[in-house]
Amino acid sequence: MTDNYTIRKATLKDVDFIAKVIIEAEKSMTNNNGLGKFFEMTDEEVGKCLVKMLEEEVPGCEMSLDSFIVACYNDVPVSAMGGWLEGYYDGMPSALIKSNLISFCFPLENVMKTKTKGDLVRELHIEREMGTYQLEYSFTENEHRGHRLINRIMTEHLKYAKELNREVRKAQLHVFENNPTIIKVHERSGFRIVKRVESSNPKVLEYFPYNVELLMEKDL
Repeated sequence: MTDNYTIRKATLKDVDFIAKVIIEAEKSMTNNNGLGKFFEMTDEEVGKCLVKMLEEEVPGCEMSLDSFIVACYNDVPVSAMGGWLEGYYDGMPSALIKSNLISFCFPLENVMKTKTKGDLVRELHIEREMGTYQLEYSFTENEHRGHRLINRIMTEHLKYAKELNREVRKAQLHVFENNPTIIKVHERSGFRIVKRVESSNPKVLEYFPYNVELLMEKDL
């Protein structure tokens, strides 16, 4: 079965799967889709907006098609992870690129509904460091787990990081503390926990999978 897996950059034909990856990664092993809660939209509605964002093909953030590498089984995508070099595109922070894409692709009335929830986002905010390679949104279909596909995808990401900039010195990723499985996956790849942010606001759990976010880091 393993011999039938191939690793490649995502293409436009993968947009539906990548939208699913983003939603499932947002849930982080729970049923709580933070994107849906923030925008007050169903998973299906969020998925359609994500597809629109991905089809824009704007690089430089976690919701850009260019950021994703996929693992395919018999040419069908079954696992994926996003990654990009922070600030590589015109020195723009990924948060700004992401915000611009959301404003363009999500309904205005739903975007406006997020304005009163900004404090909740800041409760667990960890600034992305310029010049680092950022990894985000990993997911593998249930029947294909156990084949170390995320590790293989991550290896390709880190090779790509050096192709973009030989001077990049570290990779970073954010995970919720309630997902020990993915934490162990990243630790096996050489990542270590370097920062822990906890929120005591009970409303955070209405929008996020957990109230503790971790920053993990690996030297390249």
